[in-house]
Amino acid sequence: MRREPSHPRGIYLALVALLFLVLPVVLFWRPGHYFFMEDDWPLLAQLVSHSFWQFLAMPDGEVWMPLSRAVYYGLAHTFGEGYSTLLLINCLLSGVLAFQFYLFLRQHFPPVAALVLGLFYGGAAAHTSLTDVAFYNNALLCFNLFLLALLLTRHYLDTSSRAALAGISLCVWLSLVSWNFTLLAVWSLPLYIAILGGKEQRRRFWAVSAAVGLAFLAFSLGYFHYAGFAATSYTNRGIWEGLPGPLYLVHWFVGAFLSPFMYLFWGHYHFPVWAHIAGAAALVLSVALIWRRGNVKEKRLGLWALIFNALPIFLVSLARYQRGVNQAFAPRYAVYTLMGTLLLLGAAWSILQRQMRSSTVVRLLPLAVLAVMVGGQICSLPHWERLYGRMSRASRNFYQHLDQVAASAPGGAQAQVPPEFWYPERLHLTWGEAVNIRRFLAGSGEASREQSHR
Repeated sequence: MRREPSHPRGIYLALVALLFLVLPVVLFWRPGHYFFMEDDWPLLAQLVSHSFWQFLAMPDGEVWMPLSRAVYYGLAHTFGEGYSTLLLINCLLSGVLAFQFYLFLRQHFPPVAALVLGLFYGGAAAHTSLTDVAFYNNALLCFNLFLLALLLTRHYLDTSSRAALAGISLCVWLSLVSWNFTLLAVWSLPLYIAILGGKEQRRRFWAVSAAVGLAFLAFSLGYFHYAGFAATSYTNRGIWEGLPGPLYLVHWFVGAFLSPFMYLFWGHYHFPVWAHIAGAAALVLSVALIWRRGNVKEKRLGLWALIFNALPIFLVSLARYQRGVNQAFAPRYAVYTLMGTLLLLGAAWSILQRQMRSSTVVRLLPLAVLAVMVGGQICSLPHWERLYGRMSRASRNFYQHLDQVAASAPGGAQAQVPPEFWYPERLHLTWGEAVNIRRFLAGSGEASREQSHR
């Protein structure tokens, strides 16, 4: 296990960066195959029903994310019906995320191990839950900005740079206004200093805590001004009326630890039985190896990786546990928690390799496990393509025939469109809104005039 950060040469780093950018495009981008679906439609309905500034400031359920809304508006306004271009941008953002994670892995593992873990993360099929739906630019922006804050935290640990400290605060705030998933996760940044830096880094711990706290306070003021306290209970009514029960803890444990280990072996949330067994075994064995055989650095990294996964799911589970434990397997959360999981897996493998260096089994075991993991990712990709392909075909058919269907719809422009390819509890779309969405995406002058008059 590496003790000192590594600085690859510029050309090598550029080639690796290119590899990380290309990987998700090759694996996940299907030009012309997908169309606006799922949460795209509620966002587009709000976009055409409000002024630009109202659209930015309003909450999306319990979430307040003005930055990613601004990005989505700009992309939709620029590319319109070119949904494939929006998804290409998501794929590139996914590649940047994986490359940043690779840079972080370089601080803790040898170059080859870091590259293998990073590439596996970048090619994990769970990423399709973000790259195949344009709406999820919010999660990709959130995760990318958080990873940048983490890299700056590591840099600050080594240098005490004031510029890095300011960058941490800015990136944390931008991450939070992109998507609120990292609301508790950002506190893993000062904990990284406290756990990995040791007692001698106490002053840097307080400095990073203050930087994160400032960004946290700025976000909180904006959230409660524009969304309000009532938004926090949008999904689960009565969430603040009593303490959550055992189901909450089960939801949290599954989402933070068990679910991401299963995603190592199968990249879709409908896991086969063997993936359940393999994931649970990998979790137990990894934690046991780190706890029983790891050195001080490895134990500290393992502890921080567990905290890294646990913190955001505390909040997610609070908002979702009433809907059942299946919500804990949401792949958009696994895209984040896979990072902590791979840190645990990498630390466990380093320990095993050190303990049994001369064993033939140890030399072959990682290749066998990696083959199973990669095979599970590849075999699960068709499940995503069928799921999103079905919704996209229904959405495209609706969109292409919208004008003639809307003209003959009973009830006029205010009548609701029957849900076919979205979640009915998330959207109550009227025929008038649907027509305005088409005008906006098509870039008609009439749509532009209507927007400017609101």
